[in-house]
Amino acid sequence: MKILVLYQSPWWNAAAYYTFNLVKSLTRIGCEIIFVGKSDTPIGKRISDDQFRIADINIFEKNPINFYSNIKKVRDIIVTEEVDYLIPISAPGHIIVGLIKMFSDRKLPIIKVCLDNVRPVKNLLNIYLHNTLTDYFIFPGNSTKVNYHSFQLNNFSIIHAPIDVNAFLDFSPIEDYKTVFGIPKHKVIISFIGRFSPEKGIFFLLDIMKSALSQSDNLFFILSGSEEQVKYADVQNKITEYKIDDKVKIINKVDDVRKIISITDIGILSSRFSEYICRIAMEFMVFKTPIVAPNVNVIPEVVGSDGSGFVYQTNSSTEAASFVIKLVNNSELRNQMGENSYQRIRRYYDTTAFDNQIKNILEFVK
Repeated sequence: MKILVLYQSPWWNAAAYYTFNLVKSLTRIGCEIIFVGKSDTPIGKRISDDQFRIADINIFEKNPINFYSNIKKVRDIIVTEEVDYLIPISAPGHIIVGLIKMFSDRKLPIIKVCLDNVRPVKNLLNIYLHNTLTDYFIFPGNSTKVNYHSFQLNNFSIIHAPIDVNAFLDFSPIEDYKTVFGIPKHKVIISFIGRFSPEKGIFFLLDIMKSALSQSDNLFFILSGSEEQVKYADVQNKITEYKIDDKVKIINKVDDVRKIISITDIGILSSRFSEYICRIAMEFMVFKTPIVAPNVNVIPEVVGSDGSGFVYQTNSSTEAASFVIKLVNNSELRNQMGENSYQRIRRYYDTTAFDNQIKNILEFVK
């Protein structure tokens, strides 16, 4: 089976991660992939580096003449390569294959992977594109599907982002990372790993930390991630204002998050929005690390309600702190939640489960 996958993004983000893993999944189940998108983007480079075929086409072309030319290029690939399935991910790619299908005698199945975090505009073209031309929809979570409530989607699946559990666990520390990063050896370590940006709620997290530290002295926080819209200095100033300098360590983005996760007892998230995949939650869970996380988008779906972690109300720093303290004070609870986390990831989010779901969809729409 030959499959055309259309996606483009100037960033390596959650959607790019999902798309790349989808391409690898399709290859594992025996499909031949042709990837359509700019080759000089982060995902375009990853696709090329992994020896997948790529058609270097700017599917976000705004010039009408060039956009029409791109439609012709994609149509020529479909005909010449005798493509069997069309999987658009970016909205412009969806429009391109929809127009091709509309005016083609060969009605190839379109499977739209909905990784957009915005609600599609409801107009006549989109209604026809979604309700008539598209055969199946894949959503990374129920929190994304709600954006499509105004369309009549008869065939769809919720398929969360995958993680290769065995590959991620294949980690052999060559150093004592607590020593390397200057982390105390006999404290309960609570780690935040993510961008220092508004959507990750870094200043809200400091309120959680202040509240938790006022209730126990047996904990230490790590804040690790790239400095983006929020500056390290501003975070450090707030830490100093809260008089918790000796209980917190800011660490720049590491080359391998497992260096931090491997020395972590509790994972903490403080996102205000975003989190349509929440890969870091899955990575904590693979390492049997219980999570305290907000009720934001896909997070409750990933963490679940089977004792894998605590989900707090998004704006309640006191509730979040109370969950932290419960875990700090109860090592048995930490261990049990950690084991539950691992079992949940292994069962629902490992690449094997992802592959099976994708294979079933291809068989359904063929």
